[in-house]
Order: sequence, then C-alpha cells, then structure tokens
Amino acid sequence: MEFLHSLPKSKVLFGDGKLKQLGSEAANYGSNVFLVTGKSSMEKLGFLDKTKKYLNREGLSYTHFNEVTPNPTTETVNKGAQLALGEGCDVVVALGGGSAMDAAKAIAVVAGHKPNGGSEDIWDYISAAQDDSEPITEETLPIITVTSTSGTGSHVTPYAVITNPDTGGKPGFGGPPMFPEVSIVDPEILLEMPPKLTALTGFDVYSHVSENIVSKGDHPTADPYAKEAIKLVSEYLPIAYNNGDDLEAREMMAVADTYAGLSNTIASTGLRHAMEHAVSGHYPEVSHAQGLASLAIPIMEYNIEHGDKKTLERYSKIAKQFGEIDKVTSQKEDALKSVTALNDFLGKLELDKGLRELGVEDSSIESMVEGTFEYMKGDIEHNPVIPDRQDVKEIFKQAM
Repeated sequence: MEFLHSLPKSKVLFGDGKLKQLGSEAANYGSNVFLVTGKSSMEKLGFLDKTKKYLNREGLSYTHFNEVTPNPTTETVNKGAQLALGEGCDVVVALGGGSAMDAAKAIAVVAGHKPNGGSEDIWDYISAAQDDSEPITEETLPIITVTSTSGTGSHVTPYAVITNPDTGGKPGFGGPPMFPEVSIVDPEILLEMPPKLTALTGFDVYSHVSENIVSKGDHPTADPYAKEAIKLVSEYLPIAYNNGDDLEAREMMAVADTYAGLSNTIASTGLRHAMEHAVSGHYPEVSHAQGLASLAIPIMEYNIEHGDKKTLERYSKIAKQFGEIDKVTSQKEDALKSVTALNDFLGKLELDKGLRELGVEDSSIESMVEGTFEYMKGDIEHNPVIPDRQDVKEIFKQAM
C-alpha cells in the first residue's frame, strides 16, 4: 500500500447563523475585502445585504464583484483581479456556489502574484494549459468561502476550474495556497436552493466521491469520507429535492458535500470529469453536474467491462452504499448493480438526459475528444481503465 494524504488547512464553521461570523473571521486576514458573487441570486435572497452588514460591523472596507457566471471564464477572472488590485483589496470572500468559489480562488491567485511580478492572466498559472506555467505561491491572497450550495466541495479544496472561451479549454488547477482559510457552511442559506439546483449540486457530490473511490491508487484516508458521502446522498438528496424546507436533509447534504471536498483533496476524479470539462468547455450553458450525469452510465459500464478485479470491487462498494448488495465483492454482477442504482437515482432527480438533449451536437464530438486529452490528462491517468481517443469518442456517442 502506498498513498499521499495532504491535510487541508481550511477552518470550517458549520451551522445555522454562522454567516454572522464572516466579518470577525475576515478581519483576521485583512481590512479590505474583495467580495465575489454571481449576478443576482444572493442579492435577491437577502444574503448579500447581510454579508455587507457583517463586514461593516467589523469596520472592513469591501468591493463587490458580481459578474461571475456558471463556468467562469478567464476574462471574468482577469477583470475581477484587476479591480481587486485597483481597490487595494487584501482578502477575497466568495459568497455563492461552485462558480463563485472557483472565480474567487482564481482572482486571489492573480491579484496576489501580479504586484510581485506575476502574470495578470490566470491562464498563465494553469499547468494543463502550458508546460511552463507560473507557480502558485503563498503570495495568493487569503480566501474565505461562504457556500450557497451543497455540491462542489470547493469550500474545503485547493482547486478551481476556469474556462478559456478562446480555446474551449476548461482545466482544473490548484495548489495548497488556494485552500480557503475559512469556510462558512450556513444551512439557512442552503434552504433557499430550488429543486433543480438541489438535484444538480447533490449529484456533483456523488460524482466526486464515486470517482474518488474507483480512481487508481490506494485510498485508505479518502474512502471513509467518500463512502459515507454516497450513503448520505442516496438517503437525503431525494428528500431535499422533494422538500426543500427539510432542514435535516439540507444539513446532511452539506455534510456530504464537505466530506466530498475532503475526499477529493486526497483522491482523484477520473474519466467522467475529464470528459465533462470538454463538454461544458465547448458548451458553457451546460451545467457541469448535468454533463456529469449524462456521461455517468456509459463511463461506468466502460470501466466495469474493461476493469480488473480491484475496479469491480470498488464499484461494488458503491452498490453497497446504495443498499443494492450486502457485501462488497469483486464480482461483475455486483459491480453492475452500482450502474442500476445510479440509473434509478438519476430518474428520481430528473437528471436522466442525454447530451443531445442539453444542446450538444454530434459535430462537436471530435473537438471534445481532443479537449479531453489536451486539458484533462491527469484525470484520464487516474481512471481505473486508460482509454484511447477511440474509446472516448464511443463513450461520447453513447452519452448523446
């Protein structure tokens, strides 16, 4: 057995009303906050005003940047970083879901490094984009996250995903300096997620941890987080989806999301994420989680068909967490029960859609195949079965 476990440094404040502590926590890291949000949801729900109030209460200055869209782009990040630099901000706060957190982390990188001779373009810090990428160092501005969804686990990871609209590339990147210093998980915010967003972000939790379980390598410190997250998702996501006011379901999904982030910090995602990044890189309007859902079944079937006994055993672990089998085995029939369970689960959440239904065109398959191999080599290498381009092409066709 051989593994590497990098302990996250994030301080997690979990519980109703924890947003009130944002100002006092931010004051430990700076006096001039760069507040990153999406365009309007946090404002409409009243949490933006509360956030500003808690920052004002501690005498903190702030600049609000509300131009983040789903699948945030290099252009958005670079614009935000220039504004943060111009305003002299010294700490970055993300208020929102995965896109806000991704953008905030990336902005913190550029705004922290640029005054010390670093590039003003986030693309230059992404190793998947070029071999001579600029290092991400402790010059990165301190980051604080307030998550509004239970999905990406980004509040406890050092990773972000940014899309380059010029190339369609959507690589993940990161490093220890991108760990949030503080993460606030307040279920009062999570209660406001509409059903569709609840389903999508909840499936993102499942996708991370299920890929963590089956990815290459030994996972003795990641598996407990991942397996418990699957169990929680299978039990509580349908409840939260059908009854958004169920506080226990919201809290348990937030716990699952946190477990997923911790698991994903230790273990890796695989082919599903590699291929989906190519999908939403080319089609930014496609939700990341829905893209993952559309690709899930054919990739699972591919891995089980071509995988070794260890791969079959790992898929049977997923089946067991869904309650499909009582005992983990290395039998193909038990591994395939994870596929049956997920197929039923996607139907309950109304996520059982093909890529074509999402607006993806067959003519894009070739370029998406190339994008998968160009920008997501790491995830391909961690997949339990290493595909070639023809394999990926066939999986895209099956997912259409």
